[in-house]
Amino acid sequence: MEEAARMGGADEEEVAVFTFGQNSYGELGHGDTTTRFVPTKLEFAVGKNIVDVACGNENTVLLCSNGDVYACGYNDSGQCGVGTAQRITSFKALMALCEKQVVKLSAGNGCEHVVAVTESGDVYTFGYNARGQLGHGNTQPVAVPTLVDGLVGKSVLKVSCSYFHTIAVTDDNGMYAFGRNDFGQLGIPDALDKQVPTPIPFFSRQKVLSVACGQYHSVVALAGGGVYAFGKNDFGQLGIEAPGVKASPVRISAPLDTDVVVHVACGYYHTMALTQAGKLYAFGRNDFGQLGLGHKQNMYRPTLVATLSEFTIIDVACGCYHTLALRDNGVVYPFGRNNHGQLGTDNNVDTALPTYIEALRDVRVRKIAAGFYHTVCVTGPIQRALAPVVRNSLGRNLHALLNNPSRSDVTFLVDDLPAYAHRCILMVRCEPLDAMLNGSMRESTATEIVIPHTRHPVFVAMLEYIYTDTVVALEYPAALDIEFVLELMALADQFLLDNLKLKCEWAIQKSIDPSNITKLLETAYFQQAQYLKKCCIDFVLANFGLVIADPRFVELPPDVMQEILIAASRRGVIIKPM
Repeated sequence: MEEAARMGGADEEEVAVFTFGQNSYGELGHGDTTTRFVPTKLEFAVGKNIVDVACGNENTVLLCSNGDVYACGYNDSGQCGVGTAQRITSFKALMALCEKQVVKLSAGNGCEHVVAVTESGDVYTFGYNARGQLGHGNTQPVAVPTLVDGLVGKSVLKVSCSYFHTIAVTDDNGMYAFGRNDFGQLGIPDALDKQVPTPIPFFSRQKVLSVACGQYHSVVALAGGGVYAFGKNDFGQLGIEAPGVKASPVRISAPLDTDVVVHVACGYYHTMALTQAGKLYAFGRNDFGQLGLGHKQNMYRPTLVATLSEFTIIDVACGCYHTLALRDNGVVYPFGRNNHGQLGTDNNVDTALPTYIEALRDVRVRKIAAGFYHTVCVTGPIQRALAPVVRNSLGRNLHALLNNPSRSDVTFLVDDLPAYAHRCILMVRCEPLDAMLNGSMRESTATEIVIPHTRHPVFVAMLEYIYTDTVVALEYPAALDIEFVLELMALADQFLLDNLKLKCEWAIQKSIDPSNITKLLETAYFQQAQYLKKCCIDFVLANFGLVIADPRFVELPPDVMQEILIAASRRGVIIKPM
């Protein structure tokens, strides 16, 4: 019912813009320099029908459906395009782009220049230009949008830029790069900067679905299949295990060698790849959890963002050290660095797993953009990905077999109630159940297997995950039954279902409060739920005076207390008077 309510009336939904995160230069567009830790509606955008957003290094650019372009924020290199280098805390119109019919903006994950593409395929650039990234044949900053002569007549369709370089894709399947190239990030192996658009021979006449630029690397997804990367690979951002520099494009292998990737996005040093099936893969630097994998280890190979695998993701955007994933129902999941509130979770705690923005619960996000330390979400009717999303019908078909006596060949008795299942599915998906049903244990020949000390709905939820990779009860954090999820997490731990356990931890962390923190911390400790334990400790440190006043706090195991006190000492936590 909740999902139906979310999706109803899409055609009448208002297009609104929400901004949050760092605001030191007015990049959030509210006319001040106050940081926002939760999404705040942008009054300026009301009635303007925003269709595209670009976020750079503390600046934001908006595109309206009528082609008008507005910018605000940091402007020392003229990246706001208004003809001066004065910082702007309220949006101003870019008069030089009036009547140019702009249809696309790009400003990268933290760069200080902006690229605008018109309906006819012309390209205008402005802002920082120390390495020729504007494509004008020089290294002088430009404060007014200026036509890139080297791309005139080439009809640009796609463009991406980062701090020092820019890549453009044309309608005749040409690809042009300009800017810094000392690490081969332009895909041209001579390591020389290019101050004008220069063809990348490797991609000549190959249809491109998506292109993305990181700080010193670039990634390209081709329509015929295959994802290629080039540039610096010190953190694994190229998706290959060999560190160093790749000055020529290299193909990323499994699992991206078989899936069609429809969209790629780059942070400073990490890369995200979205497949046609709506699955999200991550690789590269991960010190703030920006890969969304539940840990902070760098990854040199594309790795599935498992906690989002049950959903259909339609878009992804990267800031320097944080990431946003947009689901097909309009829910956005942020993860990574949160030092300025750029995750929108009403705190400044980093998260290594996709989290939930409670403040956006009643709207549907259609467009996402991430800057250096800020985020912009446009809400309204959903816009689909560039390529059609293939929905996973296998999960739905298997869900029809869940707890269904039809063709069931094994029955579990849980709380004296039957739970029907199929041996072949259980044995393939769960190692302990495989040992139970296919080994020397007495259960292997039994037609009914008793599962003690477990509630029937919890066991069925575990079966739901085994059959479909999802648990509907975990989908909406605001309506979560904590006791149910704690029991499910314990069951997942018992049956070695690590991904289900992680999903439970992720669901629980949004419900931490002073009334349950002691119990959740103790549970996380005994079940070795590392992500939940970290979230609990972060909560304790943020609310230290309140938590230690609870008599239950002193009853925590000594090892837990020691870990909390060490963390408090390292962070310089001060007890605030109540």
